[in-house]
Amino acid sequence: MFSYIKIIKLYLFLILVCFLNLFSTSSISHEIKPSIADFTYDENYLNFKIRLNAELILSNIDASTVSNTDSSSKSEIYDKFRILSKKDLEQMFQNSWIEISSNIDIKINNKTKKITLIKTEVEDIKNFEISRDTHVYLKVLLDKNSEQFTFRWIKNYGPIILRENNNNKLEDELVTEYLQSGIESNQFSFKENISSKTFNSFTKFFILGVQHIIPKGLDHILFIFGLFLFSSSINKLIKQITIFTIAHSITLIFVSLSLIKINPQIVEPIIALSIVYVGFENIFKNYIKEYSRYILILFFGLLHGLGFALVLSDIGYKGSKLFLNLVSFNIGIEAAQILLILFLYLLVGIKFSKYRYYRITFQIPSSILIASIGLYWFFERINLF
Repeated sequence: MFSYIKIIKLYLFLILVCFLNLFSTSSISHEIKPSIADFTYDENYLNFKIRLNAELILSNIDASTVSNTDSSSKSEIYDKFRILSKKDLEQMFQNSWIEISSNIDIKINNKTKKITLIKTEVEDIKNFEISRDTHVYLKVLLDKNSEQFTFRWIKNYGPIILRENNNNKLEDELVTEYLQSGIESNQFSFKENISSKTFNSFTKFFILGVQHIIPKGLDHILFIFGLFLFSSSINKLIKQITIFTIAHSITLIFVSLSLIKINPQIVEPIIALSIVYVGFENIFKNYIKEYSRYILILFFGLLHGLGFALVLSDIGYKGSKLFLNLVSFNIGIEAAQILLILFLYLLVGIKFSKYRYYRITFQIPSSILIASIGLYWFFERINLF
């Protein structure tokens, strides 16, 4: 028993250290979002309208290694750009265009082409705590021999979503691709859609789903950990995860079909509260009826589905690609959740949960820690911190 208690204490200490180090990344106000590049083309030009974070690019923060600007060593530089006026930031971006354009590689027929900056438009947002988007308009000269193009920018600029806008194509023919940091796109054809392959699309959005849980979805990880702490019985865990899966799949579909809309400033604080509630419910589990636990998981699953949908809301697959998008992303989420549950079950559930002092030494302290972190995030997400 003595060795078991030592293991539990060490485990709790490691959890505490990890979460305290990650507190600074939980603010949604400075969270790094994927950029979006909408492209069109005609006989003469390939045109791009890219929504990006100009302050992020100008401050040289490596968006491939951090998910929040506050966790970067260059956060002070970012904040200095953030307080610039709309006009000053536009001018600063234009003055830096030669360097920025050297980090963007657009190839036509496998040859790198010159990128022309047409204009830069910065959103006029006065609240410093809300990140603002910058819309950059670009063009690349085409000729009669242009058949396909690829897009890539340096990994420091983070992930980017490429979306085709073309009134001459059916919705199912339009191309959308999610690019991880620094990855070159598939070849986009100017004549026919030969680049959007089902396997590639499935793989990319499966990976996106996994990454939204591990390592980026710390709040969802805590919620899953909270479900595990209520009961280490594998049968009960499967029931809880199944209910949670069904629930978040419903809201994910509804949002992606534009049947309901999301306000992240409301959803994110409530998700934090759901973590608080699950933590406290674990502490007082002896007074909780099991069926009511499942009802709450259903409700929280619907809520977390809104959080998952925030990731996909900008990508905008249409027609049949919407179904592929949802399925692959959702399977990625489930794979990550199952891995978490299996890891916890193998680490703690099989043996340690049977010990007499398991609840006092592990279950209750961990639940208090989870509830405390969730409460911290709630206050932070309503801008009290």
